[in-house]
Amino acid sequence: MTMVITGNSALQTEVEDICDVNIDACIQCGTCTGGCSGIELMEYGPRQIIQLIKLNQRKLLLNSKAIWMCVSCHICEDRCPAKIKITGLMDTLREMACAEPTTKTNEQIKFHKLYVKQVKAFGRTHESILTMALTFKGTPLPPLKLMKDLITRMRVDMKPPHRPDKSYRLSIRRVEKKGGKGHGN
Repeated sequence: MTMVITGNSALQTEVEDICDVNIDACIQCGTCTGGCSGIELMEYGPRQIIQLIKLNQRKLLLNSKAIWMCVSCHICEDRCPAKIKITGLMDTLREMACAEPTTKTNEQIKFHKLYVKQVKAFGRTHESILTMALTFKGTPLPPLKLMKDLITRMRVDMKPPHRPDKSYRLSIRRVEKKGGKGHGN
């Protein structure tokens, strides 16, 4: 049974303003959830997440595992008859979870902040530096045998990361000035 919710919640208004998605366009058909490649790992499917946004369930959503299990494969988005940008919606919820002071810090938030910080600094991720940064944050290193195999098979880049050019750094500053804070801190 689908519940019809009228009027916008504060969370819905905030999410729609940030990611430019019309949540009211959702017809609750379930096509997004049916195509979701990570649904087995989520406690709420994309359709339910939209309902929770409409119900103003901010704390429940921002502390949920579901927003971190989305792999941004875009299957839900490609199949959605209302053309709702669900991956953008999930990105927005992750960003909100990182910025929210009441959200419980978990491994996903630690990883997300380090990942975004690296992309801002280098224009991409650098696996060896990301692994070391995670280790300093309390995540144990992978087993030595695995690390040795990855390095000898050249699956992990051991060269120092390149520094992005000036135009990339200026683009990052422009985005930050417009309000895209990121999580470099």
